[in-house]
Amino acid sequence: MRTNHGRTTGLAAAALVVAVALGACSAGDGYSDTSGVSEPGYDVAVPPDPEPGPSVPAPDFAMTDPTQDALSTFALDIDTGSYTRFRDAVSQGMAVDPSEVRTEEFVNYFDQDYRTPESGLGVSIDATTLPFRPGHRLVRVGISSAPTSSASRDDADLALVVDCSGSMGDAGKMETTKAALRTLVSALRPTDRVAMVCYSTEADLVLEPTRVSERAGVLAAVDALAPQESTNAAAGLALGYDVAMSMRTDGRMTRVVLISDGVANVGETDPDGILARISTEAKSGINLISVGVGITTYDDHLLEQLADQGDGWHVYIDGDAEAERVFATGLTGSLVVAAKDAKAQVEFDPAQVSGYRLLGYENRAVADADFRNDAIDGGEVFAGHATTALYEVALREGRSERPFVTATVRYLDDAGEPVERSGTLARSADAASPREASPRLRQDLVVALLTDRLLGGPWSTVVSAADLRAEAGALLGVLDGDRDVAQLVELVDRVTR
Repeated sequence: MRTNHGRTTGLAAAALVVAVALGACSAGDGYSDTSGVSEPGYDVAVPPDPEPGPSVPAPDFAMTDPTQDALSTFALDIDTGSYTRFRDAVSQGMAVDPSEVRTEEFVNYFDQDYRTPESGLGVSIDATTLPFRPGHRLVRVGISSAPTSSASRDDADLALVVDCSGSMGDAGKMETTKAALRTLVSALRPTDRVAMVCYSTEADLVLEPTRVSERAGVLAAVDALAPQESTNAAAGLALGYDVAMSMRTDGRMTRVVLISDGVANVGETDPDGILARISTEAKSGINLISVGVGITTYDDHLLEQLADQGDGWHVYIDGDAEAERVFATGLTGSLVVAAKDAKAQVEFDPAQVSGYRLLGYENRAVADADFRNDAIDGGEVFAGHATTALYEVALREGRSERPFVTATVRYLDDAGEPVERSGTLARSADAASPREASPRLRQDLVVALLTDRLLGGPWSTVVSAADLRAEAGALLGVLDGDRDVAQLVELVDRVTR
């Protein structure tokens, strides 16, 4: 990509809610070009934003000509918060703010079928013809990390930074927070340690660093949390990082876990002031996991960018099941870094490709020339995680056995040495239709069609709501037993009726 959008450093609520027509074109069998005919949309009340904030990068739906720019480069991202926030909004009958829809986070929420590398990161590529644009392909670039076991990981020191502001008393946010923290503490080992900061107008250390073997005392501190006054997020994070630094010990992992609705209204509210400290501490190996709660008065973009700057990841907790998935089932993979400063660069052959566009990653773009510049920050990938980039690719006529796409991932290993791994795909390996593709690639097509509709993208003018529902429903036959996929099918049905 010629333009380096960089990372958005915004203390942002969603700027303004953009109206999106979620009902689409007239129903029919197969994929039909029915642009201009709309069905009733998903029209419900929008929760109030805390404050207007800076805008976020808008999706770029334009195709890039590879004769002018054959490279697409971006930092990796394993966040999932955008999807679970969408799920929570739909379940509560609320409208979806398009500025909070990040395609890569929707896709990253779901299981994939990539080969697991023995160490570091591995690259997989596959593709399917798009039935509504036969000359185009959906190309999936998958990057997976090696798993680790709870038994083999280092002991963990966690500084829990909890938002105790007045807004946390709304809509059950504090109870959700307490439930998530109980799940987290229950999943930790007795030899792990936790400390806890509670911030409102000011920040206080409410639990000194304590071994989890003293579980009763830790849980008592969680139970004592209560909403208070204003929100000084900068003070809370500053104290949280101070505590984390004091806990650092050789041979142990140190992490900061922030749980908040993301609103900041007193103290240091300038985004650069908050984010600069986090970026500095991340370079010393203290990663930040940001956990969002609460569907109302919520600053999605601040929490996402805090995780980006903190070389961690962002999740959104919309219930007990999600807390279990993040903090119990997936706890070890949430703490252990498998690859540092990871970037991907995807190259398209101009002789075979007439255009391409990356779906998502709007605020993760990196200048092509900086792909091998290790001074430019990439993304951290945690153990046992996968991240996926989807491309729409327009192919030229003719056939070739040469690869039309090459994907390379570059990251730093435990010793700080750069590692590169690549994968290629030739046209002969494409699936002729989604029904001939991998079930997980089919799943990702449905997810991409959904986010395209939420964003008012170009596919929404040629793929009807009925077509999307049919494609989603077909997943139940090929991914039977996957509860997340079954839930996706229900959500697609709700937002397209």
